[in-house]
Amino acid sequence: MKKFKEIVFNNLHLKILSLLVAFLLWLNITSTQKTRFEFFAEVKILNKPESLEIVKVEPEKVLVVIEGIRSKLNQVNISKITAYVDGRNLKKGKNTVKVFVKPSKTENFDVVQVIPDKIHIYTKTK
Repeated sequence: MKKFKEIVFNNLHLKILSLLVAFLLWLNITSTQKTRFEFFAEVKILNKPESLEIVKVEPEKVLVVIEGIRSKLNQVNISKITAYVDGRNLKKGKNTVKVFVKPSKTENFDVVQVIPDKIHIYTKTK
């Protein structure tokens, strides 16, 4: 028992200091690691021509993958991130258009991927 106490309490201040340094190092590494976050967003159609009516959108939702530092990703409000397509060039019938995300880059995150990156919009004249 005496040997155990000697091992535990010998240089106790150095042992406590080393635990504190290890904890601070762990905290620093985990807070600066880049993390990915995935969520589904409904695709909005902007600048739709007045003469066309949207019949169907395939798919209606896309998977958005964002990446950033974990502590800053926790502050992101995903309801303010929108997936959209530019409908200026839509024609009657089947249209394949690229999906964009707004905002695409902030100080908190970067948009890494949108799956699928193109969607099909079926239209007809009014």
